[in-house]
Amino acid sequence: MDSVPITTQCCFDILHTGNKNLNILTNQDKYELLITMQDFTNHTGYAKYANFKIENEELKFKMTIADYTGNVGDSLSGHNGNNFTTKDQDNDQNKRNCASLFKGAWWYTSCHASNLNGQYLGGEHKSHADGINWKAWKGHNYSLKTTNMMIRKKQ
Repeated sequence: MDSVPITTQCCFDILHTGNKNLNILTNQDKYELLITMQDFTNHTGYAKYANFKIENEELKFKMTIADYTGNVGDSLSGHNGNNFTTKDQDNDQNKRNCASLFKGAWWYTSCHASNLNGQYLGGEHKSHADGINWKAWKGHNYSLKTTNMMIRKKQ
């Protein structure tokens, strides 16, 4: 299985470079996305999307995603067609900047059902939706222990 791991980082420059690379890769062929996740009790789950593509910088790294399967619920399809938002590039549909509000760059709508670039908060927390979260599985008040985003060419 030829997969390319997507490493999430804390800084805009690294994320920005990552999105450029994702754009180049996902526009050469058809790609799928697999997201694996683990909570702090070591339960694991996955979300797989049979279609995944990132547009170029001029199109603000718009994400196209479709055809979910998995065991954690679909917390990403609602972000389909969204542009990538960072603290200094507010491309979401909220009056305020979702990347600033929820402390991580992501393909926000207004604002999110998932954010795998949020704060590492160690499981349950009282702050709302600013951890590494996947709403359909653990809700907005739970920050996941680990997540991985991997892409590969469709078979």
